[in-house]
Amino acid sequence: MAKRSMMRGYLCSGGGAIIWGMSGTAGQYLLSRYGVDPFWLTSIRMVCAGLVLTLLAGREYKTMLNILRNKKDCISMLGYSLMGLLLSQVSFLKCIQYSNAGTAGILQTLSVVMMAVIVCLRTRRLPDFREGLSIVLALVGVVLIATHGDLSRMALSPEGLQWGLAAAVATVCYSFLAQNLVWKWGSVPVNALSLLVGGTLFSLFIQPWNTPSVLDTAGYIIFAAVILIGTDLTFILFLRGVGDIGPIKATLIGTLEPVSASVVSALVLGTVFYIPELIGFVCVLMTVFLVMARQHVGG
Repeated sequence: MAKRSMMRGYLCSGGGAIIWGMSGTAGQYLLSRYGVDPFWLTSIRMVCAGLVLTLLAGREYKTMLNILRNKKDCISMLGYSLMGLLLSQVSFLKCIQYSNAGTAGILQTLSVVMMAVIVCLRTRRLPDFREGLSIVLALVGVVLIATHGDLSRMALSPEGLQWGLAAAVATVCYSFLAQNLVWKWGSVPVNALSLLVGGTLFSLFIQPWNTPSVLDTAGYIIFAAVILIGTDLTFILFLRGVGDIGPIKATLIGTLEPVSASVVSALVLGTVFYIPELIGFVCVLMTVFLVMARQHVGG
């Protein structure tokens, strides 16, 4: 039984990461093929994904109401919704707009190193060898991705780099802001409510209903897949994976996401990746293993 649960955890974590990577490529296709606005896409995606997750939550809608009744947790949820979920979704898609899904996924992965640095600052200690090496590798990786090995020029647009780093920062906020809420109320009701609230507030701000749709039938099918499969299904799979094999192993397997996005982007959309850029990808991915190994050893 234990072996079966472990296998299910690996499959769910790996499947969720791969599908999420493919979802990023689908987002890249919508942005490049149809010229969809990332803000419009984010607002509709969050509201629809939140509604679907609420329906899947079933009786847990009562928990969502209890969160709203608790003033302190309601404020925390609002911060998580806007600074975590919304910012990470917007910045990730904006990075894709200025680069590609693979690069956006890799830059977002820098959040693992950022979290390690924050932990060092909070505990008032210097980084150990693994953490120090991960910081160096992260810097080298970003330089290689941004310059393709030619330090005299920027190969990645400044906007792409800025939004990619913003996506990493947003992921850090996402992780830290969610901790207490998820521990107290559970992951599904917290995320369902946060998606709904963040998507609704953002929609009121950008008013997507005033933007004429540019999608055809194929575009709507891809968009629906991004919501149902690329958002809700990946979320459910990742939660199942964390429950079966734990957060450390699930995070390590989650590095398949930018790999999946890069491979699918290259095969389907013809995105070209250069050798120095790929080396930069490897450097960033190695930081995840170093940081997670440190956490595993440290308990």
